[in-house]
Amino acid sequence: MINNTDNIVQVINGRKIEFVADTHEYFVDGKKVPSVTQIVASVLPNQYRDIDKDVLKQAADKGIALHREIELYEKDNIKGYTQEFNNYLYLKRIHQFKPLENEVLIYIEHEGKPVCAGRLDMIITSNDYTGIGIGDIKRTSNIHLKHLKLQLNLYALGYEQSYQKKINFLKCIHLRQSQANYLDISLDLDYALEKIKEFHS
Repeated sequence: MINNTDNIVQVINGRKIEFVADTHEYFVDGKKVPSVTQIVASVLPNQYRDIDKDVLKQAADKGIALHREIELYEKDNIKGYTQEFNNYLYLKRIHQFKPLENEVLIYIEHEGKPVCAGRLDMIITSNDYTGIGIGDIKRTSNIHLKHLKLQLNLYALGYEQSYQKKINFLKCIHLRQSQANYLDISLDLDYALEKIKEFHS
């Protein structure tokens, strides 16, 4: 894997997957494909359409900072200082989950053609489950379960296709100021595939 200023180039299953950080674009074998987030936004109603763009930008920046704080801790053992980071450590201790990989690049194929790509937050193990699962960090004030279910199931479908490893559970790690929740999200790969077909119909 090549990782310069958060740009990523990785070969998965013989395909060259690229993530361009500045524009947040994904390419598979040189061809631009939509992100998982774009698929979700296209096939489900926009839950943020009535919110001011500057407010959304501020929220996104805080979310990115929290993701970075957690990634630095998990990769380099550099402890963060925010309340939300401390809440992350609390959830880890209480629920005994362990990240195995962070910021994992995936892509999804349908009928032999790449249809989208993305990066999931973390692959985890958890005392409550056998096998591996996906942990997704959310800092939003509200959890939109329909959107989250589709997003995480698309990641699961992509991870299984990309790495030939079965995903056994999905978790949302919700960190918002004083809130700290470890939420179950239902695993339904058929639903994800159905929405992929809907997007491309």
